[in-house]
Amino acid sequence: MRIVISGATSMIGAALTNKLLDNNHDVVAVVRPNSKKIDALHKSPNLSNVECNMEDYAELSNLVEGKVDVAVSTAWNGTRGADRNDKNLQEDNYKNSISFLEAMISKGCKKFLTAGSQAEYGLWTRKEKLKENEIPHPNTQYGVYKLKFYEYAKEICRDNACKLIEPRFFSLYGPKDYEGTLVISTLNKMLENKTCELTECIQLWDFLYIDDAIDGLVKLVEDDVPEGIYNFGSGYSAPLKEFVEQMKEATNSDSELRYGAIPYPATGIVNVNPDVTKLTEIGWKPSVKFEEGIKKIIYG
Repeated sequence: MRIVISGATSMIGAALTNKLLDNNHDVVAVVRPNSKKIDALHKSPNLSNVECNMEDYAELSNLVEGKVDVAVSTAWNGTRGADRNDKNLQEDNYKNSISFLEAMISKGCKKFLTAGSQAEYGLWTRKEKLKENEIPHPNTQYGVYKLKFYEYAKEICRDNACKLIEPRFFSLYGPKDYEGTLVISTLNKMLENKTCELTECIQLWDFLYIDDAIDGLVKLVEDDVPEGIYNFGSGYSAPLKEFVEQMKEATNSDSELRYGAIPYPATGIVNVNPDVTKLTEIGWKPSVKFEEGIKKIIYG
């Protein structure tokens, strides 16, 4: 298949690009001009790079040569911190993603994947697992515009006989992840035996290792699967404290773990607890346990 991936040097984009190349697909990687992360992509005769800023995605109908079978949209700015509530930034992401979708449709794309997020659901304070059919209540501009794009894409894809699939990622972790994540920031402190200030860590959490996430994405790309939303998690959830203790054991750290030093927000305890039944029903299952994934991050 011929597959176009936007945001191809991101954590997810690069890992997916490389896996699809390993599976002998022709991949067109859409990257920023003079990208500093271009070396993250494998050297392959099946890979072609197209340099294009997000605000210029409408030009991709001219920049990408030939027919496109599948397109995967992973490019999105401002996914962390205060940027998540920057309305102008998130609206720009929405418009740029529409340009990417329309450009891919013009190239004959018949399957479109957009990287969704748990933020589209909003705060999940209940203990039961969150299913794809829950009514979304996003509480950030990031979640609002991610959801808005998915809803818009449904109409465009329906009108053009293009299958729309949205993997909604919950809590991914792995090498080359953003240093501000809970896993990476806590690991760095533990490796230096620094004190770790934490919440009580009684919220339910589900961590998914990046390689397992990519295996799920590849199935969505390659296989004839039902369209719609797929929650991405490991399927195993436990109080966050369990995972923190596993990190401490894996690092053999002397760090003091100060549970309760950070108060929960006024919104209360939020759980990361996806139901991944729909994903497992297409034949996917995770293979990397949390502690194994932590050791891969530390030792490679």
